[in-house]
Amino acid sequence: MAHNYVTKKYNLSTTSATTLYTVPSEKTAFLNSFRYSETSNNATTLTITITDSSANVFSVITTATISALVETDIFARNLILNEGDIIKATAADANRLTLHLSILERDQGVNNKFIAKRNDYTTTDTVTVYTVPTAKKAIVSSVIIHNDDTSNASGTTYVKFNNSSDTAFTYLGGTVAAGLAAEFCARPQVMDESEYITFHPGSANDLHSHFSILEIGNPG
Repeated sequence: MAHNYVTKKYNLSTTSATTLYTVPSEKTAFLNSFRYSETSNNATTLTITITDSSANVFSVITTATISALVETDIFARNLILNEGDIIKATAADANRLTLHLSILERDQGVNNKFIAKRNDYTTTDTVTVYTVPTAKKAIVSSVIIHNDDTSNASGTTYVKFNNSSDTAFTYLGGTVAAGLAAEFCARPQVMDESEYITFHPGSANDLHSHFSILEIGNPG
């Protein structure tokens, strides 16, 4: 299986949305590192989005405040990107932010398949995010929840892992700060065939979720 390591570096010299990276055809990508550095000794803000192959836009962070001379990594864990996904960044001020992306591209798997599952929640109804297919297991490697409302924290939000008998087990519950994303999967979570993930948003039209998942053939 072919692997290609890619680095992308940008000095954001405009306040327009800048396309940072697009996943090539027939590839899956792993965003291993996304680091920013404020270089002008002035505070600014940064917005990051992912546009999928159907032109749906999902926020990762929205006008997040970056203090003068601060540098940090945005993601604690790898973020999976599907074929055709586009990462864009928008700075509030030109010539203040430098970005560093480290990416692994690999051929799409068949027996072992990496996928990104994303949702934009327009109501507070519970949504089934993902179900493990027949004869598969799944490993959830990353869970990111973003609040697109830059003024208010989200309402209490729940993610639950449900077994094949529809018994729900709460994985996380709480609020997400205004305009920011929270990462909730410090260690990978294993799921069995027919188990599924549900998401209950605490507020409507604010929350986006990003799940990075590996599906593997069920050895048992």
